[in-house]
Amino acid sequence: MIQSWTHPDSPRIWRSVPGTVESYTDEALADIAAEGFTGVWVFCLLRDLMDSRVFPELNRPGASERKAAIQTLIERAARHGLALYLYFNDPVGVDIDDPFWATQPALKGVEKWHKYALCTSTPEVQSFFRDAVASVMNPLRGLGGVILITACEDLTHCWSKSPVRAGAPPPTCPRCRTREPADLILEILQTWADVRAAHPTPYRILAWNWEWSYYYPDPQTPIIARLPAGVELLLGFEMGGEKECQGRMLPVGEYSLSFAGPGRQFVLTREAVRATGLAVHAKIEINNTHELCSVPNLPVLATLHARFAAMTALDTAGFLGCWTMGTRRTLNTAAMRLFMRDPTAFADEQVFLDTLAREYLGLRETTQVIQSWRDFSAAFNHYPFSVALLYHGPHNDAPARRLSLHYEGRPTGRSWQADEPGDDLAPTLIASHSDRSHLTLDEVIAGFTRIRDGWESALPAYATALAPAEGIGEEQRRHRAEERSVACMLAIQFRSIVNVFCFYRETQRVLREQGLVAPCTLPRDPALLALMHAEIANVRRALPLVDADPRLGYHQDVGGYKYSGILIRAKITAMTAELQGPYKKP
Repeated sequence: MIQSWTHPDSPRIWRSVPGTVESYTDEALADIAAEGFTGVWVFCLLRDLMDSRVFPELNRPGASERKAAIQTLIERAARHGLALYLYFNDPVGVDIDDPFWATQPALKGVEKWHKYALCTSTPEVQSFFRDAVASVMNPLRGLGGVILITACEDLTHCWSKSPVRAGAPPPTCPRCRTREPADLILEILQTWADVRAAHPTPYRILAWNWEWSYYYPDPQTPIIARLPAGVELLLGFEMGGEKECQGRMLPVGEYSLSFAGPGRQFVLTREAVRATGLAVHAKIEINNTHELCSVPNLPVLATLHARFAAMTALDTAGFLGCWTMGTRRTLNTAAMRLFMRDPTAFADEQVFLDTLAREYLGLRETTQVIQSWRDFSAAFNHYPFSVALLYHGPHNDAPARRLSLHYEGRPTGRSWQADEPGDDLAPTLIASHSDRSHLTLDEVIAGFTRIRDGWESALPAYATALAPAEGIGEEQRRHRAEERSVACMLAIQFRSIVNVFCFYRETQRVLREQGLVAPCTLPRDPALLALMHAEIANVRRALPLVDADPRLGYHQDVGGYKYSGILIRAKITAMTAELQGPYKKP
């Protein structure tokens, strides 16, 4: 019988940012274990670790030292009751200028990102891959497992970047274009399974279904029906879901905390393999997602409870609980730890939320906080979900974005990178192959307005309930201050998001009315000026919060701040100067 994710020994995998071997100090490992996780993961590349005898020219210096460091981490993590998992998306492509291709031109697969894929349909690359995997895995002892993505994320096999179900053409490689993508994926998984079968200490192989939907409809039967023996599934819990927004259903094509899940893809795949007894694990996010990740956690506890309860009901065996952000210990991770303590009793949402409020926050009267958590969840459910918005929207840096009458027409920038924020928000409204959803500007504004209004309505009672009080422990006092800080900042941030989008809408109106094109300076339109004044007043309220709480504005994926006291003050200064006189370009 497969254990539930709440069993003490089940995989509950977490990360320490930045996720390097060195970042897993004893202190970090102890914190992760104390929160109820049983594993940690590290990003790896075969070429950094391998000692290939087939293509030694692809080996990189220092591989032995890096493997030794991984072995040391395995042993150090074990002392804290944690297993180490290694993430691979291999074999990665080789730069087109690499001397390797001068001697092995026949092994070239498709070209992308200035790389050629190593064509895995060739016997030479298959031999290389087996040898490379074995050279990495065989010396390691006590490893928890490997996490494998076999589509989309990098240029690996020749089918890896060909979303044919979204209309893309098959790969150009003549060897692979006539083969099924399932065949290539299963060959890769079989290689890992063969190496593991000969290993003296067993470890898990988690095959992540990330973007198998490139090739096959849910539940990707051509792959899951032929998985090698011993390979387990890791499934995106919310992927393939739908959520109502502004009167229509939007597909959930990414990880989400505005949608509890499970998504259709998870349910169909889970049911398709149930009779086989195959272990199925969930890929989830607990603290935040690309929906908004410049705060440490989104306090949508009713949504989280629904997620945990659904995972239990679906016999989920374990989970990978984060990607590259949202890895702090927070109210949300404490909620996970609490639920697994007694999943039967805590299937009741009221009992769960009441216990969480009492234990984590030291509250005797929990009614206000419970209602606020429900209201926060209900408000955030109005998130106008689309992949384009998640990856290009202004939601993570809105408190630091300047609203200006000088319109440059520069694209907004990527929400998960340290790009300069542009003022053209059109990229947030473009449908992507991942979800094929198209949101209008009015729909985006309406969605965030409902979040803003719902959040601001629930906040006063929440803030009052979390005020400092006598008779509680120092840890609970800190928890109250942290959660009050996050909730208050989110109210300001949601208002900034609405202001940014409304300013863009008014900018487009003025451009049309005046026949202007970017770059240009807009007239001092009353609607634009009113939004600038409102935004200055809004972000002034953020300054005490960001000055007191360095977690706010920090984006772990970026490794830096999307907004801060320095950035907000600079915004206020620049916008105030512009309002007081003619625009002067900085």
